[in-house]
Amino acid sequence: MNNTIGFKIKKLREQKNLSQEDMAHQLDISQSYLSKIENGAIEKIDFLFMQKVSDFFKIEPQYFLDDQVVQNITDNYNSAVGNMHNSTITIHNSISESVLENLVQNQEHMSKLMEIQNKLIESLLKK
Repeated sequence: MNNTIGFKIKKLREQKNLSQEDMAHQLDISQSYLSKIENGAIEKIDFLFMQKVSDFFKIEPQYFLDDQVVQNITDNYNSAVGNMHNSTITIHNSISESVLENLVQNQEHMSKLMEIQNKLIESLLKK
């Protein structure tokens, strides 16, 4: 089974019955860029973009970091009774706890640095 980031994004997109064009629009990227990611032509993907994808699919970013596989997702399907919301996600995580803690700390540090950077930019633009 292929477990590249692009493959995982494609599987998640397909499970939500989204076209590349629809998903690209919702993520504010071009359809061709999404296609290149899914096909493996782009392998190094920006962390902020991966956070956006994670938020979009309501999954943790570490899903993309190792051999985790989403086995089943059924989301927002219609039945004869009406709309049913049923999400089942099975994830296998092989990242050590210390690595995850370091990732979370690094993400928090990056967020703080970006906040400082944005404040500096705002102050410079006001001058």
